Amino acid sequence: MMKEGYIRRLLTPAVSVLCMSLAFTGCDPLHPGTTEETNATVYAPVTSGSLAPEVEETSETTVDHAAVRRQSAEDLICKLYSDITGSELPDGYYADQIEGIADDTVCVNDAVTTIISSVTFADTDLSDEEFAFNCHMAFTGETPDELQLRYYTDLLGEGVSREVIADMMMRNFYFAELCSGYGFLPEFTPANSAYTEDRYDFIANTEFPEHLLAFGGYAPDEEILEMLYSAMDDLTEDNRDFGFMLIDVNSGKGLSYNVDEIFYTASSIKGPFAASFACQDPDTAAGWEATIINMLVNSDNDAYTTLNNTYRRVYIQEWCEEIGIDPDPFRYKYPHIPTRYLTALWMRSYEFFESGEFGAQAGSWFENPAYSLIHSELGDRYVTRSKAGWLVDDDPTHTTTVDGGIVYADNGPYVIVIMSKVPRDIEPLRPLMQALEAAHLTM
Repeated sequence: MMKEGYIRRLLTPAVSVLCMSLAFTGCDPLHPGTTEETNATVYAPVTSGSLAPEVEETSETTVDHAAVRRQSAEDLICKLYSDITGSELPDGYYADQIEGIADDTVCVNDAVTTIISSVTFADTDLSDEEFAFNCHMAFTGETPDELQLRYYTDLLGEGVSREVIADMMMRNFYFAELCSGYGFLPEFTPANSAYTEDRYDFIANTEFPEHLLAFGGYAPDEEILEMLYSAMDDLTEDNRDFGFMLIDVNSGKGLSYNVDEIFYTASSIKGPFAASFACQDPDTAAGWEATIINMLVNSDNDAYTTLNNTYRRVYIQEWCEEIGIDPDPFRYKYPHIPTRYLTALWMRSYEFFESGEFGAQAGSWFENPAYSLIHSELGDRYVTRSKAGWLVDDDPTHTTTVDGGIVYADNGPYVIVIMSKVPRDIEPLRPLMQALEAAHLTM
């Protein structure tokens, strides 16, 4: 929620617009003559020698507040249309959107995205780069740098709509203050309703583009984009496929990249396997505590084989059914799955660890792995719970380095998964991990 002082600062320009409108119609807003409320009459002063005051003939003046708001809404739309297209708004166009803003039935964001989706707007024939540049200037008040343009044009090139890109840019303080100067408040709260309503459906079924995407109302700044693209470009230049997802547990803000490519999990699957076992059969899991810890801390394959031979993959497949991801790949001891599946399983693990005394105890089993990118990078700063996997053999589909888990950061916990075809080495992924942690600090 916005603080009281900020709301007052936003409303002040709106009051100023009303006052200027009153002044234009001949009314002093502090010392009115005729007003709508009192219908008072202004009298001439008594002059020397007069026997009685003379009544000045006046015409009653009222303010048409609806007309004032409509004009303000039209002025705002004219400005935004001109800033984005470089052309004046055609006379009479977008009257429904202007009326909707004026009578508070349409928010500014929706009016703007409706305009952007119109045939008239399309006829301006802006390229993706021109559209991104002009919208960034209009909605943030800043000239976009090369990386910001790359971010938006990548998304546009992959088919993310211009309306979605515009709405992403509008959710900031600059745009809120700009609109308030015309007497209106746009939608500022990030559109996180899908995550709030069902976080697992959001993770499993949202259409994430292949390119880097900030979601849930998060907008990475220039410094964060520079870190992310530098790390990502290094991996790409080395011909290493990768995907990642970071999602703040509380807010739903996050970052994603290439979440639908299939990667080999290797031993990283041991983490959700252990968590699902402990969650659904706590008494039995407690009896295997030493074996489970050995499997998680040392990634002991014999321990994992023993548990698999005894219980198969029943528990993790039941978790998949519960959270809405396909259980079929988990018929295999070491499955091939997309990044979003592993992210959903770690989100479910987080909920289990927070569910009670045994959940917290089971969570502690994941805190000191011998080999983990997440733990080695952040374990000295925060509590982390993670499980990595790595392998390279004669089968090229088994070339992998993966890490997934939970970071209990100072500004809130987040789930993070990085999957890759880097052969058995977390070091090439370290700059990416650092960039993602830096991004979370700004969420």
